[in-house]
Amino acid sequence: QTQKMQAVGRESDEELPPAMCDMDAPCPISKFDSANGIFPECIVWTWIAGCTQCTAGIVGHMGITNSRGEVWELIGVGAEQNHGRLAFGPIVRYIPLSPKLIGRGTCDEGIQRAIEKYRQQSCSPTNNCHCFVACCLSEMRYLYFPFWGCIWPLLAVMMWICGLFPCRWQSPACLLSTAVATAAVVAIIVLLR
Repeated sequence: QTQKMQAVGRESDEELPPAMCDMDAPCPISKFDSANGIFPECIVWTWIAGCTQCTAGIVGHMGITNSRGEVWELIGVGAEQNHGRLAFGPIVRYIPLSPKLIGRGTCDEGIQRAIEKYRQQSCSPTNNCHCFVACCLSEMRYLYFPFWGCIWPLLAVMMWICGLFPCRWQSPACLLSTAVATAAVVAIIVLLR
């Protein structure tokens, strides 16, 4: 059974469900499955109703997924695991991480090291979900850059510019409501001048 699990790779046609397993154990790599919210090795994002619309789509909640598509995010104290969604809602944007651009270990190893660092840390305005994702990227030396923690606010901009939308009803709803709310805020500002 273990050998079969190790033999399943990215080029397999077999659809793999998200697995609940130890981060250190060899597990199959999941395939993208937007219908079930499985986005392996990605930075993932969801909107926060009201906040996202009033900030032109920049403010939202962020997490990161391992090779099995399991979502890790910072909510409360320590990193928490979720399946197919983030704490504030479904995944509505994502940025795939290329394994070729990881400078140290694997995506899973980087996430595991960040989880250990965040075990007793709580969420705050200066230590938030973006900081946790930045720590994961630093631990894996993504883009061969070890200082993601210094530029964590840019992750929101990066998601806004580069984030892909999965083909699901939530994405167009998020995009449309954000566009309408942003236009309304701009109109109010213009009218008040």
